[in-house]
Formats: sequence, structure tokens, C-alpha cells
Amino acid sequence: MEGRYGLLTLLLKTIAQKDNLCIQCDGTLKDLISLMNINKKGVVVILNENKAVGILTERDVVEILYNGVDMNSRIDCHSKRPLVVTKGDRTIGYALNLTLENNIRRVIVADDENNFLGIVTQQDLLKYLEEDFYRLTIKVKHILKKTGGLISVSPDTGLNIVLQQMVRHKISAIPVIKDNKALGIVTEKDILKLTCENVSLKDHVEKYMSSPVETVNLDTPLAEIVEVMNYEGIRRVVVVDKEGDAVNIVTIRDVMENLEGDYNRFIEGKLKTAREILNLLPEMLIEVVDVGSEHLVIWANDKVIGKFGKEILDKPVTNFIPKENWERISATLNKLHKIERIKFKKEDRIFELSGFMLKTFGDNEQGRYQLIMRDITEDIKLSTVDPLTNIYNRRFINGFLMKEIERCKRTNSHFSIVISDIDDFKIINDTYGHLAGDLALKAVSQIIVDTVRTLDVVGRYGGDEFMIILPETSGDIASYVIDRLRCKIENLEISLPKGLTAKITCSFGIATFPDDGTGSDDLLVTADERLYKAKSMGKNKIVCV
Repeated sequence: MEGRYGLLTLLLKTIAQKDNLCIQCDGTLKDLISLMNINKKGVVVILNENKAVGILTERDVVEILYNGVDMNSRIDCHSKRPLVVTKGDRTIGYALNLTLENNIRRVIVADDENNFLGIVTQQDLLKYLEEDFYRLTIKVKHILKKTGGLISVSPDTGLNIVLQQMVRHKISAIPVIKDNKALGIVTEKDILKLTCENVSLKDHVEKYMSSPVETVNLDTPLAEIVEVMNYEGIRRVVVVDKEGDAVNIVTIRDVMENLEGDYNRFIEGKLKTAREILNLLPEMLIEVVDVGSEHLVIWANDKVIGKFGKEILDKPVTNFIPKENWERISATLNKLHKIERIKFKKEDRIFELSGFMLKTFGDNEQGRYQLIMRDITEDIKLSTVDPLTNIYNRRFINGFLMKEIERCKRTNSHFSIVISDIDDFKIINDTYGHLAGDLALKAVSQIIVDTVRTLDVVGRYGGDEFMIILPETSGDIASYVIDRLRCKIENLEISLPKGLTAKITCSFGIATFPDDGTGSDDLLVTADERLYKAKSMGKNKIVCV
């Protein structure tokens, strides 16, 4: 499970981009527009040596062009807005809050001496938040009332009128409509590019619009919009009704603003759900809070409480983990923000510790440490883990399924299970040998673990068959997630001995509690039948109904 907490721990300095995104203050407006056309980010930071002193966005430049300013004028006289600068050691969660609270689309990232490190845009943040959007059920129709009406132009409209509309309405893109259908779209980025190419603004927009247009309907989940925006590298999509008539636009900002609550509540909600689910896992999990003067155990899952008692709660972690070991562990966490497989001895047992540090921004605490502790004695390991693939075995995953059913009955929740196997696995063994089959099983296991969430449970169910349990996930959302997994496996190339390679695919059957049954037998039979149906449809398929 290590390595999948990146959303909480990733630092801005690791994702900030700098190339073609900054210019010295004595540069010209023409130079700045050229940089915008190269970087495709819609923004350039103005520097005085290594310090950020200004910023210009596509919208700023469009307004400057509309006012007929000389393209050879110095840029430092055009940048008047206050800068929003944050430190490179802040997390992407902090940056998300910053952009939403200040109604901006990007933040400037600097080091401790305020030297410019780069820029992080909302689109950059969206790439790292995509997994969480797959768990949201918000659809386009739920947010349209917040976005205002559609402003559009006809194909024979002059570019100068388009520019005027952008400035007047303070919008970044205008669709080109004919007979209520979206033929194309013109963005601020297009206007800047055309300016560099000395195109006459009296020309008709039809000649220069981008086409075709990415469209979505009123029932499209925000999850799909996130995927389209990330894949296509765009910042808005046109919304159409059942007849295909254009009715609105949804932008990145609309999507980002619909993250439920501020980011701190978002994180707390994730941790609360995580704690409930993680209580069912065999690993021991501990949360430690740094209050400045000491490190206190603020939460531990049932596995820890059952083994060591509630007495460890609200006590210094050094009462639980030997002091000399904790000093080394906390020093590593404070420096690298994560640890992996650090071993220590407590009484007559050997434990392995992994985890991460989450910086917090309150007056009462300086950070939290999320720790996964494993007793690595062989009897426990062999009772839960498949030795070939290093994922859970059938015995454990069946037990987890029973506990998840009881949990969902108690909390009136839902979850989905997925049964999958490798298409034509026997042919792989017969053609390349059983060693190749083992390599295929390991590769598929790893790609599943890398694709799903930390809360999702992955096991080898037998032979070449796998089971995935997706807590708090409906059948529709499960199909989105599993289709992404299916595509990754389809594109996977497995390295075999003697320089050979092999391509594989998998088929999937999905069942959802309680829609498809309230007992383990009903769910397993339904998922298995749907897997068989996926095979009969030609393999490399997903069946969820």
C-alpha cells in the first residue's frame, strides 16, 4: 500500500514548471506573447533577476490588445495585480485551497529566499486529484446554475467582435454556433497566437476556430470531464442538450470549485472514511500528531488497539515505539515526508514501518504522521499474502468481503466487487512456459495495485483470477475505474526471458452491493457470471449489468 498517498504528500516544488514561463522585466509585450504561445499555460511570470515581480495571464494580454497597446512596450508597466506566491514545501492540497479562496487559476512557487521555482496551475492540480473525482457523483446538470448562460458567436463574426466579447464578459473562450450546434471554439490562447501571426482581427472567426469541439451532456459526471481535460490538455468543454444543441460551457474552474468543502474538510472526510475501511485490514495503522513539544498518538486502528490496548492513545509515541527508533523515523519523515520499510524491534517481535507526513496549518499542531506498521513474522505474512504476486490471498479477501458486507449493512453503504482473469492464460503458459505465466500474473497484480485506491482491496483469487473490492463505490463508478485498468493492461508489454515480450488482456465482471445481492454468494456468482459474459462477448471487456 505504500506509495499511493501522493495526493497528501506531494510538494509543489516537485511539480512546479519553469521552462518558458518567465521573462525578465525589461522584455517586451511581443516577447511575452511568444512565450505564452510556446508554454500553452496561458501565463508568464515577470522576474527581476530571480525574484517574481509581476504576472500576466492570457486574459490580461487580451485586454491589453483590445486597448491597442504597442506590442514593443516594456511588460513591467502592464503588470499591476498583486502576486500570490507560496513556498515550494507546501502540498498540492494547500495550493488547491489557495486557488479557490483567491479565485485564481495558478500560483507562483518560490523557495525560502523567494527565488522563483515555477508555476502550478489548476490544470496541474487536476491531474493529481483525478482519482478522487472518480469517486464523486456530481454531474454537469448539478453545477450549470452556478456558471451563468452561454455567450456565443456565429461563424461569420469578426475576430475583433470575439475579442470585444471576451473583454466585456471576462470570459476565456467563446463557442462558434450555427443552427444551435457548436461548430468550433475560440479561446484567449487562439487570439494571442493569431496576434503573433499578424492575422487581421476583421477576418471571420470560422477561418480560425478550433474544431471539432469537445462536448458533454447534462448527465455527464465531472469525473469524465476531468479525464477529457487531462487527456486533451484543454480547459473547457461545451455542454449540449439531448438534441445536441449547445447550452453552456464548463471550465476547469467550475470543476475545481465543486470539490466539496475546503480542502481541510476534504482531507478530514477522506481520513474518516479511510480509518473505518482500514480497520478491516490486517496491517496496524497509527496516526501521530506533532504538537510542537511532543508527538502524540491520536488514533490507532482496531488491530493496534487489540494488540497494545487503548492506553497508547493520547500518549507520546515513544511510549509505543522505542525512543531511539522514533527519533530516527521522525527525522526521516520531517526531511523526506515519507518512510518505507524501516524495521525496529519491540519486545520479542520485529515490525516494519512505512508512512508519510502531512503538513497542517493550524495553531495547535504542526503536522501529522500516518504510519503503517506490520508484524513481519512469517505466520502472519503467509496467512494473508499470496507469495507469488505479493497481494492478498483468497482466504483473506473472502474474509474481508464478509466484513465489508456487514459494515455496509450497518452503515447503509454500498460497494462493488470485481472478478477478473487473464484472457487465454493457458496459451501464454503453453507458448512461453510457466515462468512466463508467473511473470504475467505479477505484472497484472502490480498494475492493479498501482491503479486502484489505498482503500481498495486486491487479491489473487486462484490461478489467473483476481478479485478487487471497491468500498463506497457504485457500479457506474466502478466501471469507469476498471475501464481505465483494462486499458492499462491492454497496453502493457511483459518482458519475458530470452528477450521475448508478450501482450495480454483481461476480462472483468462487476457486482454491486446491495443492487446485485446482500450476501457474498450472490455477489460472487453475479460477478462470475458477468465475467463469463465478458468472455463470450470477445474478451477484453467489462460487464457490470
